Amino acid sequence: MRRKKLFQKERVQQYDYLVVHEQPMSYHAEAFQKALVNLEYVNVDGNLKVLQFTSSLAGAGKTTTISNIAYLMAKKGKKVVVLDLDLRKPKINRIFKAANENGITDYLAGKVKYEKLVRYDEKFKIHYIVSGEKTTAVVNVLEAQKLKDLIARLRAEFDYVILDSPPVLAVSDSLYIARLADGVIFVVAQNEAKRAVINEAIATLKQNNVNIIGSMFTLVDVKESELYAYTYGYGYGYTSSEQIEDTKEWLIFIHISCQTSMMGQKVMKKL
Repeated sequence: MRRKKLFQKERVQQYDYLVVHEQPMSYHAEAFQKALVNLEYVNVDGNLKVLQFTSSLAGAGKTTTISNIAYLMAKKGKKVVVLDLDLRKPKINRIFKAANENGITDYLAGKVKYEKLVRYDEKFKIHYIVSGEKTTAVVNVLEAQKLKDLIARLRAEFDYVILDSPPVLAVSDSLYIARLADGVIFVVAQNEAKRAVINEAIATLKQNNVNIIGSMFTLVDVKESELYAYTYGYGYGYTSSEQIEDTKEWLIFIHISCQTSMMGQKVMKKL
């Protein structure tokens, strides 16, 4: 049986799934575990409650990364809610196999109350909010005071509020969303994103005083990376060599740092 791929540019619904739930002992699930450990280290003081995930361009595996990280947080007893603020190309509803209705746009338009806005997935123990009805007034939605009030309420009720946002260079939406977040995690697809594109995206975030707390690398060819020598045959006794060798389209996490001054340069060294 052909194994599902986590990341690919033209994805279909069957590829949006939680590998940490379906294959908890896999190399790929362990990569997400490491990502969460590094995120917890950065957030040792607990000041980062509202986290935004973005990327330079589409196809980096941002939504897949978000859902797997959220699941691991919930598994550790944290109360987590995921908001789909990628209003132009929403995907969170596909992860939870839910209809994209009674979402953010509907709530802001007064069509749905808070109690019906926030849903709970019993299987994954994650709260989530879908994007809702499509709108052409995306910027107006993201600038609405009611959205700011919603984030404030969620901040008070949840341990983590995770915001799924569009790519930085595709539209300006992510910059508006960044004003709602405590920090931004930048998702980079290795060998897919050009250096100039990544530099431009990071520069755009920094120019808008965005707090970039780290980066997650996806589409990493694990067998070609330096990590392969350390992971193969050690610590992954439950993972076959075939699994490790077939990980080009799976996630591996490399934490950058809390400091953004050398962000672009450090990212480039990893590509």
